[in-house]
Amino acid sequence: MANQSNNEISQIATQQLFDEYINSPSIRNKLLLVHIELEQIPVCKTVNEGLLAINRDPEFMEQLAICRLNADHFYNLLNDENVNAAPTVLFYHQTKIIDRVDGFNQSDLLKKIKLHLNTIGVVQATEIKSNDNSTINNAENKIKQLLNSSPIILFMKGTPASPQCGFSRQACHLLDEHKIKFDYFDVLADENVREELKKYSNWNTYPQLYVGSELIGGLDIMKQMIENGDFESKLQQQKINEQENNSKKNLESLINQAPLMLFIKGTRETPRCGFTKELIDLLSKANITDYKTFDILEDENVRQKLKEYSSWQTYPQIYVNGQLIGGLDILKQMDEEGTLVQTLTGKQGVAV
Repeated sequence: MANQSNNEISQIATQQLFDEYINSPSIRNKLLLVHIELEQIPVCKTVNEGLLAINRDPEFMEQLAICRLNADHFYNLLNDENVNAAPTVLFYHQTKIIDRVDGFNQSDLLKKIKLHLNTIGVVQATEIKSNDNSTINNAENKIKQLLNSSPIILFMKGTPASPQCGFSRQACHLLDEHKIKFDYFDVLADENVREELKKYSNWNTYPQLYVGSELIGGLDIMKQMIENGDFESKLQQQKINEQENNSKKNLESLINQAPLMLFIKGTRETPRCGFTKELIDLLSKANITDYKTFDILEDENVRQKLKEYSSWQTYPQIYVNGQLIGGLDILKQMDEEGTLVQTLTGKQGVAV
């Protein structure tokens, strides 16, 4: 079977080896580019150089596989796919041809690669490595760091491209087959993590799959949960939790854009409701001008989520140093009590 590096594109010599190659777990679910070449044609060398450059690009390297076939040795394939000239690049996914580029056209090649990667949703597994030079003092803290670094992580022996045990190979194939994007950690690369994780999880074998830092189990449980739909439910809940966390972070980022932050309808210059206009006039009379605003009419998601976050159902909403002060009525009361300026700015008001 072909072995591919970043310095060369593997040439496959026979139809049998090619069939084995495209059916292998590490290739089947990637976007496979097959260059039909004739070595004596100079432009084929140019195509190989272009494919190598693409393969080295971090945007593509984990999602693509590339190989070469000598046109003289694959008559049946060329006849079946109506390949009449070299160079020709055939696009495969899950052993089937989905597209092609005839001749040398680097721009067309790149365009189609990006199109199909977006269309077929190639699963990209990313390796997560522990940092031996960090301030982490023990293996348990390393494990917690790894679990918090990814929504879905597989602790396995080897890598998805080169698994070092049959169970790890099957686990990767199962996740790829169901187009589940995951990160991985090679436990063979860190003996401390390998042994400590068994104690941490109370699970003595590998692979181990975690979703949202929670142990799912090994290969058998993965199979069972995928078959009965429990795994899909788990992923959906994880996505909901992730979206909620991201939404919360986004709101907190907005709230802390300035020490004094107003969420209003419209803008300072063009208020679009009576309460907002009254608020702007109140701040102006108090000589409070150093603040930022966010127009909630421009973002319905922020408008609704901020109500949930603050447990305050109306607008405007006023925040000082990330903390909700309240709405217009609260500020009017502060103004009557003489505490408005100090509360919003930290400064004492000046009588006029």
